[in-house]
Amino acid sequence: MSPLRVWIEAAPAEGVRQVVLSKEESSHLVRSLRARRGDALVLLDGHGLLAEAKLLSADPAGAAVEILRVRQADPVRPTITVAQGMPKGGTMDDLVRTACEAGAAMIVPLETARCEVKLDAERAAAKRVRWTQQAAEACKQSGNPWQATIAAPVRFAEWLATLPPCAADELRLAGSLEYDAEPVGKVDLRGVRAVTWLIGPEGDLTPDELAAARRAGFRPVVLGPTVLRAENAALACLAATFALAGRA
Repeated sequence: MSPLRVWIEAAPAEGVRQVVLSKEESSHLVRSLRARRGDALVLLDGHGLLAEAKLLSADPAGAAVEILRVRQADPVRPTITVAQGMPKGGTMDDLVRTACEAGAAMIVPLETARCEVKLDAERAAAKRVRWTQQAAEACKQSGNPWQATIAAPVRFAEWLATLPPCAADELRLAGSLEYDAEPVGKVDLRGVRAVTWLIGPEGDLTPDELAAARRAGFRPVVLGPTVLRAENAALACLAATFALAGRA
């Protein structure tokens, strides 16, 4: 049986060989996953830690684990940011989980002109907490040792205004069906350290938003012959980027 993946809030100090899991993680491990003493575990902290461990005590209030071996995973390259026009309903929740499982380094929820989702400050803060928790769950589900950063929801124009000039080792791409959009397979990732994908909500970005994105250095890229739902477009962008990076 594959080791169970367990979340810890911080890497153990050097030389520490036993840790006690949080109450929430202990309860999930023992009651939901039915872990028992001696079971093999992998500890993740979202910052590259991969610690092999075994369960010493199956206590749902505070399970103790013994750390056997620790290593630090190499950072994922290129780093990928997904700037996403927020789709309606629970689709953004699904998108966050899927994108984090697929290896996104950051997700920026955008309020664009055609967004049906409008968040006040209180709701935006609550959503960010929820999405950050889902990013951690995605690490456990997928085994990704690097937790994605979830930015605070922001208006499209305000976000563009914060972007510095595009660096030589950075690529900015916008999922697009514009007439001059280049096929994603032709994107060259040689020497690229960071990629930012801009994806519109239902109804896509407006012509004015697309024009502003171009001025900020975004190149329109078509992902395929059909129009994808927002969550599927994000996954396609991530998969295509890693595939092209492996070819570069």
